[in-house]
Amino acid sequence: MFDAFHFPETVLIVAPNTVAMLKILIADAELELIPGDMLDDYSIKLHAKKRKKPPQRIILDSNYMHSAIDKHYPGESNRRGRPDIVYHLLAVAMESILNKQGGLRVWIHTRTNSIIEVSPNTRLPKSFNRFIGLFEDLFEKGEIRYEEQPLLRIHQGDVKKLMELAGAENMKILSPKGKMTTVSTLVDPGHNEASFIIGGFSEGDFTSDVYGLAESFSIYKEELTIWSVAMEIIAQYERAFGIV
Repeated sequence: MFDAFHFPETVLIVAPNTVAMLKILIADAELELIPGDMLDDYSIKLHAKKRKKPPQRIILDSNYMHSAIDKHYPGESNRRGRPDIVYHLLAVAMESILNKQGGLRVWIHTRTNSIIEVSPNTRLPKSFNRFIGLFEDLFEKGEIRYEEQPLLRIHQGDVKKLMELAGAENMKILSPKGKMTTVSTLVDPGHNEASFIIGGFSEGDFTSDVYGLAESFSIYKEELTIWSVAMEIIAQYERAFGIV
């Protein structure tokens, strides 16, 4: 696989001698290619034929493969195969004012220990199907470039490697099991850089050992979608540093 690669760092200057950088680290995202155990499944082959792609180059998607997932991985069909979660998260994050001002970095760790580095210059396709095609290309090629500019790149590693690659500082974990608090309390203007780990799945808990890495917090009495959590953190960060 590819050596570690980092996009050029730009930071948001919010006041003289002050820079701000928010890093959102998505852990255990349910974004993966179709597992080897499922490649010979009839419904998977049929879907691949319609897509005109080999099954091993197609992203697992419960919208089309729910029964097959349930057949091969009983009890996991409501969690696995959810690329839409990453799609919605990136749509919110990449179009935020904070990202447009250069103050946001997003990293995605998947259940198969792929780590996706997202350039702040990445502009996602508006169509979900085109998004799927883009990330299938990413898994095949290892990186996506536009006019020689790297936009997406894959590394390999666990959550600890994710933190290392992202240069995570002042880190907090967001989880329904965490200590109840407010978003305004979590975003401290006294710390110019902050990193938040958010789970990239629709139900259940982290499969990676994240709770020993930092303190965990909950920002609402009910479970929220990961893009809602990211939106709240980004918006509070923008307000705390006077960006909006």
